[in-house]
Amino acid sequence: MTTNRFRNIIFGLIVLILLIMLPFVLSEVQLNMAIEIAFFSLFAVSYNLLLGYGGLLSFGHAAYFGTGAYFTVFACQFIAGMPLPLAILIGGLGGGGLAAIVGFFCVRLSGTYFALLTLAFNQLIYSIALKWRSLTGGDDGIGFDKPNIDLPLIGDVDMLVTSNVYYVTLIVVLVSLGVLWFLLRTPYGNTIACIKDNEDRAEFIGYNVFWSKLSLFAMAGFFAGIAGSLFVIFAEFVSLNAIGLATSTEILFMTFIGGTGSFLGPVLGAGVFIYFTEWVSDITENWEFFLGLLFVILILYANKGLISLIPARLKVSWNKNTAVGGER
Repeated sequence: MTTNRFRNIIFGLIVLILLIMLPFVLSEVQLNMAIEIAFFSLFAVSYNLLLGYGGLLSFGHAAYFGTGAYFTVFACQFIAGMPLPLAILIGGLGGGGLAAIVGFFCVRLSGTYFALLTLAFNQLIYSIALKWRSLTGGDDGIGFDKPNIDLPLIGDVDMLVTSNVYYVTLIVVLVSLGVLWFLLRTPYGNTIACIKDNEDRAEFIGYNVFWSKLSLFAMAGFFAGIAGSLFVIFAEFVSLNAIGLATSTEILFMTFIGGTGSFLGPVLGAGVFIYFTEWVSDITENWEFFLGLLFVILILYANKGLISLIPARLKVSWNKNTAVGGER
């Protein structure tokens, strides 16, 4: 084992221990913010699959986040005794299934045409949810009575306790990030990186560009749906805001702020975005102005995101172990 890899493992274990200890040191409000950062981190990483790894700028990623939230609610409402972990998986499958359908049309295009088509589909799905009031509640949204989780040897886990919600969210997010990390280090990750660099060359050497991009699109939608499921478990409510254009814009901001060239850059961006907006909104009603100002400053002086401000020595050590397709 190399020194750099050993150091990364030790660093990861320290971070894991700190994450486990958070409920013991944070207040209720701070712990709620930590839960938000966790599921938005997964949402941002799923978006970065498209933008950072696939080179696909989407304006409709909130559709899969919101679909995951709605599917989780429907699963628990319409199926008696639905286990919460299975409901979370159903939310992911809902987001992934929708992404596969939308992606079948979108990934045939690129650039501006791709971006505008994803926006059009997002607004179409928003309109369907708005008009189908009997199912989605329309503008009013729908509440969610989340069931408890029954674990072997542990027993019934009360999901009305904030610390339990935090641990469930943390486990799901860490497992999801681990799966994505592994997939991007496989030959599939090399395929995506090759397609991003030069589609024509990738197709010439035998890669199926269409199906590779479609699978990436569906995978991004699946994990966005998982994030949406965690969101509705936390909020106990879902409305059209989860599918709205504002949510798509926010996740775009989070990804850019953290940095698209790194696997964990969007995680940093989600944390900074949520903490910054909460902090500034407590000070002034014009918090959007300061958020825009932060974004402009980053574009001008750190256009690779906050992850690029990490000291060079640490970045070299990290990049040797990053996922395929990230910044080299």
